[in-house]
Amino acid sequence: MKFLLAFFLISSAFAQQKLIQGDLYARRGQYVPMDELFTPEELNRVLFSESRQYKEELKRVKYYLINGELSLAKVYLQKLTFGQTKLKPIAYRYLGMIAFIEQDYEKSIKYLTFGELKNPPHYAKICGLLVLNKIILSDVKDLQDNWFRCRGEASKDINATNLAWLDTLVSLKLEARPGITQLPFKKVTIRALDNVDLKILLKLAIYLNQEKMVVSQLPELYPEQLADTEVRELAGHLFFRSGQFANAYKFIEDIKSPNAENIKGNLYLLREKYEIAYAQFKLALEEKQNSQNALERLVPIAWLLGDWKAGSGYSQQLITRAGTEANKLTIMAAFEMQAGRYEKARSILREIRQKSRRGSTLEVGQIASFSSLMENDPDELKVSAYQSCELLDMVNCWVLYQAYQWENFPLVVRRGDEIPHKDEWTKLTQEKVGGKLTEPIYVYQQDIEELDDKLIKLIK
Repeated sequence: MKFLLAFFLISSAFAQQKLIQGDLYARRGQYVPMDELFTPEELNRVLFSESRQYKEELKRVKYYLINGELSLAKVYLQKLTFGQTKLKPIAYRYLGMIAFIEQDYEKSIKYLTFGELKNPPHYAKICGLLVLNKIILSDVKDLQDNWFRCRGEASKDINATNLAWLDTLVSLKLEARPGITQLPFKKVTIRALDNVDLKILLKLAIYLNQEKMVVSQLPELYPEQLADTEVRELAGHLFFRSGQFANAYKFIEDIKSPNAENIKGNLYLLREKYEIAYAQFKLALEEKQNSQNALERLVPIAWLLGDWKAGSGYSQQLITRAGTEANKLTIMAAFEMQAGRYEKARSILREIRQKSRRGSTLEVGQIASFSSLMENDPDELKVSAYQSCELLDMVNCWVLYQAYQWENFPLVVRRGDEIPHKDEWTKLTQEKVGGKLTEPIYVYQQDIEELDDKLIKLIK
């Protein structure tokens, strides 16, 4: 019985296996492999997440650079330099660019010559900026060698028109000679260039002050070239610098860019239409929030038009170079004083005196004197008025005299009622003095000369 049962089970198993084999054969080509349980990213989650994080931070850096937020860009780039990542050379390249923008050329060279950046293929991406840094610093020791190597390794990235830029600058630094700045524009027909090369050539003409070499060809440009707003903007700039103001306005009239708005504002300034010019420079600042060209014009116009509050804000946005921060703060204090915010003006002046030697200048003394007068601070008033009087400011000499004569001179000045006074000085100026003034002579000049002559032989 057991034998029959075992035989039955074995035969049924063989039959089932044969059935399965036949079914698999019939469904051949219909099966697909199972999904992977773990992707490579999941198997090495730490490595992939770190790489993705660095790439996201690099995107953020590019965004900040494009929008002019250099401080924020530097924070993220410094973070990339601390990690062991392939993006470190890129981080140093961007740091070199930021240092160049901030006019710290020695630091820019330091970043651009870091580690791998000195070797291919990174060198081709930084060599142009490296050469510019050396030109600015007059570091001509290996300038020629760097530029020769750069031309060889970056030949794919630099076209002939771009080469004209650096070739001219290097030649000016190494062997300056008369007429060298005109060489890139001789025998060049600008309408034969495509728009990319055309814009590069026009920018070079502006940089080298050679607008006269190309301005006569601008009316000959094709409509296809003038359809590019940047070409028209550059043409308008060249016309403006050449003194052809009507042509400049025709080319940029419908362009809404920071440079175009600034040129329009300059045109209105030349016609002494300050209100319209003020509006144009505001538009330029809206197009580019850190436009120094617009800010440098908005500040004096705000003063002319009496827009004290806005003028203080514009002056605060100005970017200053080393040693000129005190000038910016003085302008801010002047606007605050005119706006009636005397305490704010005095706090700015205190900052100037703490950080700079320019706290002893006439302008600082004048602003401090008036602000102290309005704030009823007699002690500070006397100090500031004396400082200005020493610098030959007669008004502050009078204020200093009055401050010592009146016990509460600041309060007297700010009285709201009418102060009675008599114009006695007008009568004195109109009176005529009769006769000549005679002065008794006690010692004759001739006697003095004769005595001196015996000592130094004054009279021949």
